[in-house]
Amino acid sequence: MGTQPLLAERTIIVTGAATGIGQAFALGAASQGAHVLVADMNAADETLDLIRSLGVKATYARVDVSDEASVQAMAEAAIKATGRIDGLINNAAYFREVKLTPFEELDPVVWDRIFQVNVKGVWLCCKAVMPAMRARQSGSIVNIASVVAVAGQPGYLHYVATKGAVLSMTKGLAKECGKDGVRCNVIAPGFVITDATKNRPIEWQQSFLKARAISREQRPDDLVGTALYLLSDLAGFVSGQTIVVDGGHIMY
Repeated sequence: MGTQPLLAERTIIVTGAATGIGQAFALGAASQGAHVLVADMNAADETLDLIRSLGVKATYARVDVSDEASVQAMAEAAIKATGRIDGLINNAAYFREVKLTPFEELDPVVWDRIFQVNVKGVWLCCKAVMPAMRARQSGSIVNIASVVAVAGQPGYLHYVATKGAVLSMTKGLAKECGKDGVRCNVIAPGFVITDATKNRPIEWQQSFLKARAISREQRPDDLVGTALYLLSDLAGFVSGQTIVVDGGHIMY
């Protein structure tokens, strides 16, 4: 008798799923039987092809998470595809263009843009999926923050501030949505090597590596198991929590 996949027959939305960490989340969910709504501002053909190669269906939605109409259309695409939304991974973030900058020299335009994506975008996505989750009295939201929200990081105050907001928002959401059977948690990754991060200053990258108990580079796949746990019934009584996945840099 085979083991039932963790996410069989569930519909999971993953934002920022075209590449990197989001792609790893999408593939992980699909490998556990989920129908994945692959959401990104860019085309996500590679992610879709990889999911379909597993024999699992997937749907694509182009989304700008900072735009309410776009986010609502994303949620509607998931409902149209399967009639339900069981999970959301809020992975989309404004980071690739973020440069190491002393806080006194930050551009207010960049400050506003990063908050629109990293904070407002998380709120809008949660808002868009709640009606479907509330109707089923069940759901799991996994917000992606960063270890820098816990430890701080010089030169990235705007990014640190947005990820700190995600930690606090998740606690508020968990308290507010628990009565509807919806759990809300955070994964805070360490420095992960992706196309969006590999060109960061080498000294900065090395500072994370040296601080870890597990002294190797962190890869997107290192985050997948934690996400699958939080999305599944294994975490059915876990809500409002921040799980740091960074190889033992920050320890509680």
